[in-house]
Amino acid sequence: MNVNWNKIMEKYYDEIVQTASEMIQIPSASGEEGELARYTVEKMKSLGYDEVSVDEFGNVIGIMKGTGGGKSMMLNCHLDVVYEGDPKLWKYPPYSGKIAEGAIWGRGASDTKGTFAIQVYTPYILKQENLLPKGDIYVAGVVHEEDSGYGSMMLAKKGFKTDYAIVGEATENDIAISARGRVAVHVIITGKSCHASIPHEGVNPFDFLGPFLVSLKDFELGTDPELGSSTMSATQIYSSEKGTNIIPNSITLTLDYRSVPADTHEVILEKIRKKVDECLFDGISVEVKLVTIPVHCYTGHVGEGIQGEPPHRISKDNPMVQKAKSTLEEAFGHEVPLKSWAFATDSGHFSQIGVDVIGFSPAEIKLCHTTEDRIDLEMLRKGVVGYLALTKELCDVEKEEV
Repeated sequence: MNVNWNKIMEKYYDEIVQTASEMIQIPSASGEEGELARYTVEKMKSLGYDEVSVDEFGNVIGIMKGTGGGKSMMLNCHLDVVYEGDPKLWKYPPYSGKIAEGAIWGRGASDTKGTFAIQVYTPYILKQENLLPKGDIYVAGVVHEEDSGYGSMMLAKKGFKTDYAIVGEATENDIAISARGRVAVHVIITGKSCHASIPHEGVNPFDFLGPFLVSLKDFELGTDPELGSSTMSATQIYSSEKGTNIIPNSITLTLDYRSVPADTHEVILEKIRKKVDECLFDGISVEVKLVTIPVHCYTGHVGEGIQGEPPHRISKDNPMVQKAKSTLEEAFGHEVPLKSWAFATDSGHFSQIGVDVIGFSPAEIKLCHTTEDRIDLEMLRKGVVGYLALTKELCDVEKEEV
């Protein structure tokens, strides 16, 4: 399609920058996204979305209906941000949304409010320019991504499914097609407590821990042709007793597992339990379970989230990936690399239920979670162009096409 996306982008650029700045000015820690959610709802309504709703978990979903017959698209970013730390370490106040030095500054600028502002405006711009695609466009601002991925996890569990999805985590205007996942596992080793002066009266769980840790050296890790190998690291040990003169009743070992798609949660737990069985002896029992955290949503919903995110990979030969790559290269006038995210994202929740997912964002990975958090304005300009072109071209793909 012969469209001057740069010319269209410039017409709406100032509004997008202002919206991004206003979003950054609203603190939105995990579980405290309510004010930003309300802002997003009002913004979507003012932009003429066909439907705007908030689910029980606090996820905001806006829908702009297409002209009919095309594949559906979800544009996904998270509303929550990580803790800002000491404000004195920031060049500009962390919730200032300051526009200076060719960037918008503040906590969440790169992760992911700058990109979310683009996503919110994308269907509106396409409609204003009489370029609405055939497929419906869903814009999702999800909660609790930073602590558990709970918002997207629950969307997927509840059956929220589009044909395509673009997750707005930082990619520097490249296309992300994979990410290792993360899950934390507790290995709870129980023996028999006693006074340390009479160790023969008890069963020391540390006597199991030593051989078990050694056995992990030849642990069967999953592999992937693009992502390489999973990794597993022992990161923490907790004792049931505070005193240093007590054989503990139990100790808890935490394993940090960075997973490729072959290592599902079930596979990981099964392989760890197999190692446990190899090291067991009389008087010791061991429980292996995923680490979960309580989730308190701003809506009042209380749930339990898994500490981590599932892995994600879509083939570089997938038609969506190939179309996205060619679309961006035509819009940008240069080659667009395919790459992996170095960190876990919400993308796996949706790819696991059959959604074709890529990542795209003008934000820079190196700035996420830092006191330098900002989004470059020239990269943002390019990101707007990219989102307009991608959404139009992908949602014009006929529904019956594979």
